[in-house]
Amino acid sequence: MTGHEIRRRFLDYFARQGHTIVPSASLVPEDDPTVLFTGAGMNQFKDHFLGKRKDLRRAASCQTCFRTPDLEQVGKTASHLTFFEMLGNFSFGDYFKREAIAWAWEFLTKELKLPAEKLWITVYEQDDEALAIWRDVIKVPSVRIVKLGAKDNFWPSNAPADGPNGPCGPCSELHYDAGCCTIGQVCPDPEHCRPGCPCGRFVEVWNLVFTQFDRQPDGSLAPLPAKNIDTGMGLERLTAVVNGLRTNFETDLLKPIVEAVVAETRAKTVSPDVKAIADHVRALAFLIADGVVPSNDGRGYVARMLLRKAARHGRALGVHGTFLDRLVPAVVATMQAGYPDLVARRERLAKTVLLEEERYQQTLEEKMPLLDAELRKGLTPERAAWLYDTHGLPFEEITGHAQRLRVAAPERAAFDRALETLQAHSKAASGFDGAIFAETLTSQVTALGLATTFTGEAGPPPVAGPSTIIAILQDGRPVDQVAAGASALVVLDATPFYGESGGQMGDRGALEGPDGKLIVEDAKRIDRTIVHVARLTEGRVRLHDRVAATVDPTRRRLVTRNHTATHLLHAALRAILGPQAHQAGSLVAPDRLRFDFTSAGAVPAARLRDVEQQVNAWVLENAAVTIHADVPMAKAKALGALAFFGDKYGDRVRVVTISEYSKELCGGTHLKATGEVGVLTIVEEGSVASGVRRIEALTGEAAWQHFKGAEGQLLELAQTLKAPREQLGDAVERLRQQIKSLQSELGRLALKDAKQQAEALVTGGTMVNGVRVVVQSLPGADMGRLRQLADAFRAQAKTGSVVCLGGVDGTAVSLVVGASPDLAPRGITAQALIGRLAPVIGGRGGGRPEFAQAGGRDPSKLPEALRQVAPLVEELTKGR
Repeated sequence: MTGHEIRRRFLDYFARQGHTIVPSASLVPEDDPTVLFTGAGMNQFKDHFLGKRKDLRRAASCQTCFRTPDLEQVGKTASHLTFFEMLGNFSFGDYFKREAIAWAWEFLTKELKLPAEKLWITVYEQDDEALAIWRDVIKVPSVRIVKLGAKDNFWPSNAPADGPNGPCGPCSELHYDAGCCTIGQVCPDPEHCRPGCPCGRFVEVWNLVFTQFDRQPDGSLAPLPAKNIDTGMGLERLTAVVNGLRTNFETDLLKPIVEAVVAETRAKTVSPDVKAIADHVRALAFLIADGVVPSNDGRGYVARMLLRKAARHGRALGVHGTFLDRLVPAVVATMQAGYPDLVARRERLAKTVLLEEERYQQTLEEKMPLLDAELRKGLTPERAAWLYDTHGLPFEEITGHAQRLRVAAPERAAFDRALETLQAHSKAASGFDGAIFAETLTSQVTALGLATTFTGEAGPPPVAGPSTIIAILQDGRPVDQVAAGASALVVLDATPFYGESGGQMGDRGALEGPDGKLIVEDAKRIDRTIVHVARLTEGRVRLHDRVAATVDPTRRRLVTRNHTATHLLHAALRAILGPQAHQAGSLVAPDRLRFDFTSAGAVPAARLRDVEQQVNAWVLENAAVTIHADVPMAKAKALGALAFFGDKYGDRVRVVTISEYSKELCGGTHLKATGEVGVLTIVEEGSVASGVRRIEALTGEAAWQHFKGAEGQLLELAQTLKAPREQLGDAVERLRQQIKSLQSELGRLALKDAKQQAEALVTGGTMVNGVRVVVQSLPGADMGRLRQLADAFRAQAKTGSVVCLGGVDGTAVSLVVGASPDLAPRGITAQALIGRLAPVIGGRGGGRPEFAQAGGRDPSKLPEALRQVAPLVEELTKGR
């Protein structure tokens, strides 16, 4: 039985039991900054478990999950994975233990035909209710029911003693008796082997969590008014059990990827390296598909580390070039039955992986000699942080290389402290709080349990209302009134103010009550609540006051125009560049629009002109903008409506359609027709992250002012060059050719001068342990001049020499180092020297073994840096 069939059977079974089947949420948690990735099926139901949402009583899902705590075990054990699918059924105050247990048993033994005698049960040692159901209702023999403590059978683990406070409860697990230990394991007590034994004979299949308590600050467990069910079952592990396989990597969900890895790397066996690569590349494909782009921060950092770890496994198998991108088609082919959206994204996924792997290869080529030198002389946490911050060498790469060289590396904690000091503005990648129920302002607002009716969809009336103030928050706490001069968060029962969400900025305006007036500086949507960020300018407002709500109509009109234009821009990008251009973020402001989209490289100017032209052609069509509210999500997807990364959707959605070229799920405000956009002009296109580009554009009056400004500049330029505007291109080209000719002549003369200066340098210098060391300061020389002179010196002094030149040009200090290639075996490279000298001038640097350069912020330190060159050479050559 395939994993895809098991997934379908599970969802079909629970649909028959009255459960709503909910699609998998993104691997990037929606509206939850407290966790990096979705790690369990229950994550997307957090608000239901907390009682903030009441639209579901029963649900079931197959959730894609990503976890890294056991990263180093992946490939070495039968079941550890970073990416996996979790089957789960959930009850929000509906059914409880009896039904959850009965359905779990029936699904495994009847639907999947697992032998009942092979299933063992664990229960929390104090949960007599669950024990009785298993023993007396399901008729599992007592010998196959094992009582375990809170560490093993309570969620969160050991919560009664250790916390955290909040919802918790006992759990019961179903284990399958595989009949023998995992390969390579020996049971310490074969006579009494049972679930929990480390030998691997018993495979945990399904965990049923009975959320029935609310842990209090004093450690007591208060009963929850509504008891919940949260279950989780790994699809890969279940598929292995059903098919009598001992590892997840033998299932149809991973085996084709494993075989692709073997073929690509020409591995002789399915080693731990092969299995780790298979897991990591599958995880990468899903992470990138959900909008995670490899980078040096947060989620992107995790994706980058995972890719580099996979590449290192490849090097262990003898593959030193790029290869991971060629595994992406195998991932897509293997997983497309459950995730058909991967097929359209295959090329983008592969290209993103290739670009990142190429970047890693370049880092290795350029930075390994520097890392080598740093490790051999003893690497401090501060230097390790500098290697990461300046040269992009992650801690894992530093420690991995240290292990290969058999030298010491800094401890992680010391590295993190040093990095925080060096880069105080950046949050450490491990700095996210993993608590699912962490308190934030968002949770404080949603805890009020209030819903706001939005009345301004068709455009704000001059004065709307009256509305009733149903909540006031100051410093995160509810209050009854606000006095003049104070700021507060105000919630109304109904409002024409659009709350910031989906990239569209919130409205501004005023709230006027019987005794006071509030200026609304922003409006934000938090779940079902629209919060007005307001400042009281006069009088006093109180809870339950009736207020007139007035939205700034000019600002709303500008924002609305840019929002509709954003939809047109997205449609044009997909039409011109292809469907791989997916939205990766947006900002809809009154003065501009910003649109981030996936792209492997910069968009050529000609293609940008095509995109701009297409948008304006649609504007001229004056096509109607049609909005369909309250559409079932399944129907919206069937109609081809696009949903986007980072946006949160419910079971019923709002679809915005523009002719036949744009259909998106969107909750924002829109024009009635495209002609109201007026005109759109793209003013900037650039990179914001690996694989993500950003377009800035203007519409309407802002675009017209931009055109007028550009026209004025052209007129001034024509007057300066004394040429008609239609001949400006020719005039600029003539000027460019003149400059090119003068630069060529200047370069020739500078080279001649550099050679003459180099001849003088070669005959000078100091001998240090057989190495000629030439050090010189050149006042007024910029980096280009220093490089030219150093190159001329190296051309003449081909062996046994080091040159270090420094110059100050205004407030900028520059330093270049050249080293003969024959000195590298003695430990002398330009990279090693610049790495020690750059901090002296308050700067950073890098380069190749033969040449390196650095720029600094402290010109007064240049003499000190130059004085250190000869001692450094002596230190590096001592004993060599």
